[in-house]
Amino acid sequence: MIFPEPLPFKEAIESRAVRQILPTDFRTKLLAEIAPELRERAMFSAGVTNTEFLQDASDKIDELLAGTTDRATKRAELKQLLDRLGYRPVEGEEGSLTDLSSDNRLNLILDTNLQMAQGYGSWKQGQQPEILDQWPAQELIRVIDAEKPRPWAKRWSDAGGKFPGGRMIALKNDPIWTRISRFGLPYPPFDFNSGMDVQDVDREEAMALELIDRDTVIAPQSRDFNAALQATPEVRDAALKEALIMQVGTFAKFVVGVLRYFGAAA
Repeated sequence: MIFPEPLPFKEAIESRAVRQILPTDFRTKLLAEIAPELRERAMFSAGVTNTEFLQDASDKIDELLAGTTDRATKRAELKQLLDRLGYRPVEGEEGSLTDLSSDNRLNLILDTNLQMAQGYGSWKQGQQPEILDQWPAQELIRVIDAEKPRPWAKRWSDAGGKFPGGRMIALKNDPIWTRISRFGLPYPPFDFNSGMDVQDVDREEAMALELIDRDTVIAPQSRDFNAALQATPEVRDAALKEALIMQVGTFAKFVVGVLRYFGAAA
């Protein structure tokens, strides 16, 4: 979920602890080719190859998560680092999202990674059996206005979602949550700067909406950050596959078509 203040709960911190620095010259579209389970374990930003910047940004996100600082301070410090590194945006792209020193790009890096940690932490807490029993469903809601809001109802429908009571509601472990996510993950944020979040729906309301009956037990899901992770990304283009191998080579490799993660377990 998106919170007004950082929450240093251990599940969110757990999701940050396993992330490894991944310098990459891939842009956003190509980064989508990397399996979600690997993206979930990496600290990266589209087109950023400087390890020092990524490590510093990662450290600042940890500070934000712990609630010991604020975004404006960390953004200013990242700008100072970029200046020391001699960074200059491409001529004509100053101030755009491709300009790493712009407020919009730095806010995107800090906010998205912070929300990812908070989203995972809230999702993990929500997988406790007693919580799933009492609040088995959730609703997709808007919590922050957007200048150009995305058509979430269409996105929901296109992903196979139903509209019980005219709302975007589903059981917490329904695959719809992964399907609507740009990142292939079952928790917010579901897209960059989406302004969307989830809100718990209790069993009585879920029953009234015919999503569940009184006796159904929902099995908790797990996204344990272990060292035995493997994935089979749908990469058919040979050149793209070779580029992908180079991008993730610091902590994963292809073995007979399967991408095996060999990073340290949390």
